[in-house]
Amino acid sequence: MCGHKVARQLPLYDGRKTMFEGIRSFLTPSPKRSEEDEKLDEALTNATQLDHYFFFPDQVDADRAALRLQERGWTIESVSLNAEVERVQLQARQPGPIENLGALQTELDLFADEFSGEYDGWQVPGMTEHL
Repeated sequence: MCGHKVARQLPLYDGRKTMFEGIRSFLTPSPKRSEEDEKLDEALTNATQLDHYFFFPDQVDADRAALRLQERGWTIESVSLNAEVERVQLQARQPGPIENLGALQTELDLFADEFSGEYDGWQVPGMTEHL
């Protein structure tokens, strides 16, 4: 053996997994968005307010939650007993503009938990009730 070290040659591109995944994602068609999803996106983009829905185990919890939402500048649209689920339903209107809906939904899930309730989602008033 001579005293020379042989330099190990590395390939110029060593990202085969990434390259393969990129090719696979390019060749795999992504699902087409439904017309309903596109209408929902458009309604949300143009929304100046959102209605949010909550369920609470009793009127006291619903009333306490309603007060906190009003302190945020939200309007309480309705508080009623939903006989189907035997819980009190609260509908609150959030003034716009609507930003970062995903973070808001997480926040509202945690908010509802504070009052032993659950967050049931949102609608754009006058636009998405039928979607």
